[in-house]
Amino acid sequence: MRKELLWDRDEKGATPDIEIERAINFGGFDLIQELQKKYGLRKFKSILLNNRNLRKKAVNFWCLRLGIDRAKTAAYRNPPVIWSPFL
Repeated sequence: MRKELLWDRDEKGATPDIEIERAINFGGFDLIQELQKKYGLRKFKSILLNNRNLRKKAVNFWCLRLGIDRAKTAAYRNPPVIWSPFL
Protein backbone atom coordinates (compact mmCIF):
# COMPACT_ATOMS: atom_id res chain seq x y z
CA MET A 1 0.00 0.00 0.00
CA ARG A 2 1.24 3.45 -0.79
CA LYS A 3 2.20 5.68 2.12
CA GLU A 4 0.54 8.75 0.64
CA LEU A 5 -2.86 7.08 1.03
CA LEU A 6 -2.28 6.20 4.68
CA TRP A 7 -1.13 9.53 6.05
CA ASP A 8 -3.03 9.09 9.33
CA ARG A 9 -2.21 5.51 10.30
CA ASP A 10 0.45 2.83 10.31
CA GLU A 11 0.52 0.81 7.08
CA LYS A 12 0.51 -2.45 9.01
CA GLY A 13 -2.74 -1.52 10.73
CA ALA A 14 -4.62 -0.79 7.52
CA THR A 15 -7.48 -3.18 6.87
CA PRO A 16 -8.48 -4.21 3.34
CA ASP A 17 -11.56 -2.00 3.74
CA ILE A 18 -9.43 1.06 4.49
CA GLU A 19 -7.04 0.29 1.63
CA ILE A 20 -9.87 -0.01 -0.88
CA GLU A 21 -11.68 3.06 0.48
CA ARG A 22 -8.58 5.21 0.18
CA ALA A 23 -7.81 3.83 -3.27
CA ILE A 24 -11.31 4.65 -4.51
CA ASN A 25 -11.17 8.17 -3.09
CA PHE A 26 -7.56 9.12 -3.80
CA GLY A 27 -5.80 6.43 -5.85
CA GLY A 28 -5.21 5.99 -9.53
CA PHE A 29 -6.22 3.24 -11.90
CA ASP A 30 -3.03 1.26 -11.30
CA LEU A 31 -3.65 1.11 -7.56
CA ILE A 32 -7.32 0.16 -8.05
CA GLN A 33 -6.28 -2.63 -10.39
CA GLU A 34 -3.64 -3.83 -7.93
CA LEU A 35 -6.17 -3.96 -5.07
CA GLN A 36 -8.78 -5.68 -7.21
CA LYS A 37 -6.25 -8.41 -7.93
CA LYS A 38 -5.20 -8.57 -4.28
CA TYR A 39 -8.69 -8.67 -2.70
CA GLY A 40 -10.97 -9.54 -5.61
CA LEU A 41 -13.72 -7.71 -7.43
CA ARG A 42 -16.36 -8.95 -4.98
CA LYS A 43 -14.63 -7.17 -2.05
CA PHE A 44 -14.17 -4.02 -4.15
CA LYS A 45 -17.89 -3.95 -5.03
CA SER A 46 -18.84 -4.57 -1.41
CA ILE A 47 -16.86 -1.54 -0.26
CA LEU A 48 -18.26 0.52 -3.13
CA LEU A 49 -21.84 -0.37 -2.17
CA ASN A 50 -21.58 -0.19 1.64
CA ASN A 51 -19.04 2.49 2.55
CA ARG A 52 -20.40 5.95 3.40
CA ASN A 53 -16.95 7.58 3.40
CA LEU A 54 -16.55 7.47 -0.37
CA ARG A 55 -16.64 10.56 -2.55
CA LYS A 56 -19.78 10.66 -4.69
CA LYS A 57 -17.81 11.43 -7.87
CA ALA A 58 -15.64 8.36 -7.35
CA VAL A 59 -18.67 6.18 -6.55
CA ASN A 60 -20.48 7.44 -9.63
CA PHE A 61 -17.48 6.68 -11.85
CA TRP A 62 -16.99 3.13 -10.56
CA CYS A 63 -20.72 2.41 -10.67
CA LEU A 64 -20.76 3.43 -14.33
CA ARG A 65 -17.70 1.27 -15.05
CA LEU A 66 -19.06 -1.76 -13.21
CA GLY A 67 -22.71 -1.44 -14.19
CA ILE A 68 -23.99 -0.82 -10.66
CA ASP A 69 -26.95 1.41 -9.84
CA ARG A 70 -25.44 4.23 -7.80
CA ALA A 71 -28.72 4.70 -5.89
CA LYS A 72 -27.95 1.36 -4.20
CA THR A 73 -24.68 2.66 -2.72
CA ALA A 74 -24.40 3.99 0.82
CA ALA A 75 -22.80 7.18 -0.47
CA TYR A 76 -25.97 8.05 -2.38
CA ARG A 77 -28.58 6.44 -0.07
CA ASN A 78 -27.54 8.18 3.14
CA PRO A 79 -27.46 11.93 3.56
CA PRO A 80 -24.07 13.33 4.53
CA VAL A 81 -23.52 13.63 8.25
CA ILE A 82 -22.62 17.22 8.97
CA TRP A 83 -22.18 18.39 12.49
CA SER A 84 -23.94 21.67 13.03
CA PRO A 85 -23.72 23.12 16.54
CA PHE A 86 -26.29 25.84 15.81
CA LEU A 87 -29.28 23.70 14.84
